[in-house]
Amino acid sequence: MDLTAISSSNAASGAAKTARTGLGEDLNTFLTMLTTQLKNQDPTNPMDTHQMTAQLVDFANVEQQIAQNQNLEDLVRLQSNNAEFGALNYIGRSIQIEGNETYVTPKGTTWGYQIDRAATSVDLHVMNAKGRSVYSETGNLTNSIRHQFSWDAKDGKGNTLEPGNYSLMIIAKDASGKAIDSTVDSIGLVSGIKSNATGPSLLLGKDIEVALSEIMKIK
Repeated sequence: MDLTAISSSNAASGAAKTARTGLGEDLNTFLTMLTTQLKNQDPTNPMDTHQMTAQLVDFANVEQQIAQNQNLEDLVRLQSNNAEFGALNYIGRSIQIEGNETYVTPKGTTWGYQIDRAATSVDLHVMNAKGRSVYSETGNLTNSIRHQFSWDAKDGKGNTLEPGNYSLMIIAKDASGKAIDSTVDSIGLVSGIKSNATGPSLLLGKDIEVALSEIMKIK
């Protein structure tokens, strides 16, 4: 879990606590002032009852606002904790995600792809983190279904490559040589979770961050 994000979360929590303390101090100050007014009012010219009523209403509104803020902060904190505990269940599991990049182990990985229309040529290129092609082969020409491409983490000469971030690039063309668009999805093993202000995300390898909304399937 990302310690920096956790520290930021704790700092934000501390700031919220300080804000609540400030509201409490303001409330005590308000009560002290009201009590002082009542004690020192002129018996021959007592405080206007309408003014006193207005002050009491203000006091009630401030007290209610403090309670609502505390309840809201508690609810947000509980929701965040529940989401992070739920994300822990993904660690060690393979997930299918949107996008062409994933973390590849020595066992290899599988991509899925689909082209927008029928093609006369489809080339599949596995790219490393530096943007270099380390393996290539021809793909399926039909556009009616999603195709799978399994890669054993070896280059064209049969050498096993180092684990790391790899992506799949599709180059598809029609009979006139025009490029055809395609969509790609990846399979990745969840290695950890990261805490964010908007909720937890999953980590593939060390630095590929995946939002929970990007998960298509749990393998």
